[in-house]
Amino acid sequence: MAQPVSARIVLGLSIGLILTSGSVAAHEPWLLTPQEVQTLSLQSVPELFRSPGLLLVFALFATLTVFAAVLAGQLLRPTEDRIFRRLSDRSRDWGPLCLRLGLGTTVGMNALGGLPRHGTETWSAPTLFVPDMQLTLIPGWDWLALPALITSVLLVLGLGTRLAALGILGLVGLGSCLFSIDFIAYYGFHFAAPAFLLLHVGSGALSLDRLLPPSLPPLFPNAPVLVWSLVQVAMGATFAAIAVLVKFLQPTLLIAILEHGDMWFFGLPLPVVALIMMAIELMAGVLLALGQLIRPISLLLLCAFSFFAISLQETPLLHGNLYGVFLFFLLHGGAPVDLFQRPQATLVEAQGSS
Repeated sequence: MAQPVSARIVLGLSIGLILTSGSVAAHEPWLLTPQEVQTLSLQSVPELFRSPGLLLVFALFATLTVFAAVLAGQLLRPTEDRIFRRLSDRSRDWGPLCLRLGLGTTVGMNALGGLPRHGTETWSAPTLFVPDMQLTLIPGWDWLALPALITSVLLVLGLGTRLAALGILGLVGLGSCLFSIDFIAYYGFHFAAPAFLLLHVGSGALSLDRLLPPSLPPLFPNAPVLVWSLVQVAMGATFAAIAVLVKFLQPTLLIAILEHGDMWFFGLPLPVVALIMMAIELMAGVLLALGQLIRPISLLLLCAFSFFAISLQETPLLHGNLYGVFLFFLLHGGAPVDLFQRPQATLVEAQGSS
């Protein structure tokens, strides 16, 4: 648990992150061929997404839901702190382990070409972080697969964890230069956030770092609120941006994925399902950025990732970095934004040691 975060900090960080957002199709290209993405992007969106009256009612309902969730989070915070205090203490050891394994496994599998986009043979095309960032598309940069793989191995072993986390941040920055700003808007922050958090909390349990002198000191040891503000906003605002710029503005892509998965949604038309999914992701992103109901939202997203991975017959390793973050949040909780600016006693800060 951490001290409450100022609402002004979160507002400023959120605006800055949203301004960096581009216009690509998030992870939809992982499950659709380039031809399908191009064709579907040119199709008109369903009528439901073009009805001002229905969208206004939907937006009002979503706003009231978020407000009620924020109020509930504020009121229930002391009770949650008492109930989960023991679980939060365990997060000092097991939280960093979840971050390391999730982030390291996904980065390493992509570097080996083990997580290709739809239509690409497994192990044939090394990628940087995500399936549609194929290094073979950038002449002369194939060698990046090796430092990405080395960094991933160091993270999994817990050896030089903070240095490896710095390596991830460097690769995120380089990836943004190679693949355009869209990379950082839709992918980069979901890899940078767990790396940034590892710089703060260290390597945790089952790490070789515990047998060696610290490679680097903790990041901002006297300003943990800043660390948690950046992590929460990076995770939450990215989900919110993807919900609006992809699932709302290009719903045909999501609808096509749902059709491929042949999933049953209680007889609801797929455009309605897509709109509901967009709203849930948007509200979850807003609440994550505000640090409200972090544990319930983390559990919801973990279940959602697993459900769609099974339904779409994809490997959960595609989202290993997100699994790591949300397992950490599930253990640790969040740093809630104190919207009412009430005095709050300092809570125990989870800082692991490497």
